[in-house]
Amino acid sequence: MILSDKTIKDLILSKELIIESEYGLDDILNNVACASLDIRLGNWFKFFPKDNSKILNLENGIELGEKYIEDNEYLVLQPGDFVLWATKEKVWIPENIVARVEWRSSIGRLGILIHVTAWFIDPWFGLDSPSTITLEIKNINTVPVALKVWSRVCQLALETMNEPAEIPYNKKPSAKYNWQIKPEISNIWKDPDKNSEKLK
Repeated sequence: MILSDKTIKDLILSKELIIESEYGLDDILNNVACASLDIRLGNWFKFFPKDNSKILNLENGIELGEKYIEDNEYLVLQPGDFVLWATKEKVWIPENIVARVEWRSSIGRLGILIHVTAWFIDPWFGLDSPSTITLEIKNINTVPVALKVWSRVCQLALETMNEPAEIPYNKKPSAKYNWQIKPEISNIWKDPDKNSEKLK
C-alpha cells in the first residue's frame, strides 16, 4: 500500500521515518506531495572516465572522477552522459517500509533519467546513520541539459510491508551502501555467495 501525504508527514514528525535536510523540518514537510516526498540533488557527483581502454567488470571497480558543486550551481550533462549523484537529503527507512525512487515528470520530459535501474530502497537502509541515496542519472536527450544543485529532481514513494523484514538491510552481509554521503560506485565485487547469507 502506497503511503499518503498525511501518513508520510506523520511518520516524519514521529521520527519513525527519518529524513535529514540542512534546510530544516519545514522544508522537508513542504516537499511532501500527495503520495510521495520530493528529493533534491546534492553537492557531490562522480563520473566515469571517457576512455575506451578502461574496462569495468564485476570483479573490480574503476576509479571515477569526483566533483563538488555549490548550491544553485549547474552541471551540464551532454547527450549520453551518465553520472552518479548523491541526494541532498539523508534518509533512514524503517523496518516495515520500502521506498521507491521515482522520476518527477517535469525532469523526465527533459530527457533525463534520474534513477536508471536501481530504484528500490530496502527497509532499515540508513538505520545506523541516515544516508544519502546515489542517483544514477543519464541524459538521453539530443541536446545538453543543465541540472542545478538543490533542485527537486525525483520523489520517494513509500509502501508498507505485510510484516517487518526478517533480515533488514543493515543486517545483510551483502549490505554495502549504508553510511554513504558521497555517491557510491557499484560494490558488486563485495557480494557474498547468496546461499551463505545469514542473519548476523
